[in-house]
Amino acid sequence: MGEIQFIVDRLNEPPFSMGLSLVAFDEKSPFELLEIVNTIMGHLSAEHKIDLRDETPEGTATRMIGFFGVLNYKQTMDPQVFKTGLLHGDPGIIYPILTWLLHKLPELQKRAYLARFLVNVEVPEHMFTDEEVAEVYQQYKDLQEEFKEVHKTSEKFKSQLISPAEIKKAIVQMEEDKTMLEQKVEALHSKLQSTDRFGEMLEACGKLRVEQDEQLKLQDRFKEQHSHLMQAEHRLGQLKAVLNEKRQNEAGEKNINVLLQKLEEEVNMLNRKVHNELPQEIQRKQQRMEELQQILSQPPISEEEFREMQHHRQQLMRAISGLEERKRAKLADPEDKLAMFRQQANLVAKKKQQVLQRLELLSSEQQEMDAELASKSAELGDQGKGKSVMSAEEFRRYVSELRGKTAQYKRMKGELSELRSEWGVLARTESILKEQEASVSVKLNEAEARRGVSGFNKTQEDLEKISQQKAEVDSVKGKTLEEISTVVEGINSKIKENKNRLAPQIKSLRTLRTKFQELEAEYLEKKSAYDNTKAGLDSEIAKLQSELADAEKDKQHEESACFYYESLLGIEQVKLDRVLAERDGKSLNRTMPDGTVVRSFKELYAAKIQDQERLTRELRDRQKDIKENHGPNKEQMGRFTDLRKLLRCKTEMQQRARAEANSMAVAEEQSTNILTMDDANAADAYSNI
Repeated sequence: MGEIQFIVDRLNEPPFSMGLSLVAFDEKSPFELLEIVNTIMGHLSAEHKIDLRDETPEGTATRMIGFFGVLNYKQTMDPQVFKTGLLHGDPGIIYPILTWLLHKLPELQKRAYLARFLVNVEVPEHMFTDEEVAEVYQQYKDLQEEFKEVHKTSEKFKSQLISPAEIKKAIVQMEEDKTMLEQKVEALHSKLQSTDRFGEMLEACGKLRVEQDEQLKLQDRFKEQHSHLMQAEHRLGQLKAVLNEKRQNEAGEKNINVLLQKLEEEVNMLNRKVHNELPQEIQRKQQRMEELQQILSQPPISEEEFREMQHHRQQLMRAISGLEERKRAKLADPEDKLAMFRQQANLVAKKKQQVLQRLELLSSEQQEMDAELASKSAELGDQGKGKSVMSAEEFRRYVSELRGKTAQYKRMKGELSELRSEWGVLARTESILKEQEASVSVKLNEAEARRGVSGFNKTQEDLEKISQQKAEVDSVKGKTLEEISTVVEGINSKIKENKNRLAPQIKSLRTLRTKFQELEAEYLEKKSAYDNTKAGLDSEIAKLQSELADAEKDKQHEESACFYYESLLGIEQVKLDRVLAERDGKSLNRTMPDGTVVRSFKELYAAKIQDQERLTRELRDRQKDIKENHGPNKEQMGRFTDLRKLLRCKTEMQQRARAEANSMAVAEEQSTNILTMDDANAADAYSNI
């Protein structure tokens, strides 16, 4: 009941203001409850201001569940059950949703606003192989990060802003303080006016105040200069450290050849940058600048062309979205037998790319280690020329330390093995005790069930836990009551002090209230006169605007009629020019395919009519010929078909006769007659024998 009361109270408040009662809300149908949820979602995001009657139930459920996921709504039910209950408007599902939405409305409104920009666009993995897609997606992520920073800054500034009411209150308080200070200054001035040398004392106080202000300014400047000095000293220390490091490196290089080799490598690297990298970068910048100059040199696009381009862009975006939907539907098709293989291929490609990246990283590390090993070997060789690497005493000391560490390692390894074995025993003991505890608890439950007190042990444990928690809560409650009593005493004392301090101000506030009431009455009177005048002027302006709109419509109608008649006049003028040219015989001069020259449209169309008549006669003659020869040609075609079959049959018979003659000739040439039989017949004959 409390949940429904909370929902009704919040729905009756702005911005919803539905004017519901508990009975009216309880009588709402499932569809009306869904409409209320959709109304709240539309308040959170303008994308959800949709009439549910214009949307399929499946689309409504998918849209709402997706938005709940964006708002981070937690539900513990099965997704399919939750979706079905949401579609059917189940109060057991709708009421918790409404309570959660209305309880966190400002927070959810902010979250819905941020979700428009921070919810990631799902891009398939295989599309990242396209460099342009990867670059655009990276730009998208960068813009998201930039939006986060800008939003944080905006929220910080909003939190630092002071409301106008607080500013007005502070101004009123400062004006009161100002009047009080003026009164005090006047009282002191009248009191000290009769004092000897008052002017000199006042002038000295003024100078003292000026000097104190100057002293404060000098102190601020001193702090600023001191901070600059500390920064400069810090920077100087860093530069000195870098200089000492360079000097040590140069001092460590005893071989001049190594130093020269390093310098040559640096010079070669700089030359490579100057001759290869920098010209390419300059060329890219120049190409980009030329492209921008070409864009700037182009004439400005008109509004009509801009609308055309926008329309074309929208069409392309719709086509792209349609193709993406078709692709997603194709990928999500359960009957697609290649979906699993595509997914495996994408995973293999991704793993391959990761392995290649790791291979490149390891190759670069190997190159660095090889270079470092070569440099260390060169340094060691240079040092070996002057003295030995390690003396005998140092080597013996190193061997003794190594033996001690080896003994310590063996001892600690033995301790570790003992601890591991002990841990294994303890783990086994724990598992055995858990099994025994489980068996004992089962037997105890059976005994409790036999005695008719099933659950006694569990209830006793719960009671012990509850009593322990109650004792803790009581101790905390006692401490809290003592703290509350001390806080209440402090608050009462502060209230008394504030009452005594605010007594004179309350008196002055009463006089100001009467003055405020008089000014408010005068303000309301003048405001009513202003509203009446404004209403009259607004009605006149609306009337003039309606007349202006009618005049604009008449003007547009007359202009369209004028343009229509001008176009008709142009068409008739063209027709008249053709007629005059036809009459004078100067309309055209064209050579026909047969070589004749026509000089008027009449001759042209007469020639075309003659061509069409000639073509018609030819087609009629051809039709007559086909009709006359159709029967004989058909009979002849049938005879040729039969003849072809007969010849094919004779050819096959001739080939068979040749094959039989060849086989008989081969049999006659053999000196002995050999009986041949297949494996099955040979096996039967052997079994009979």
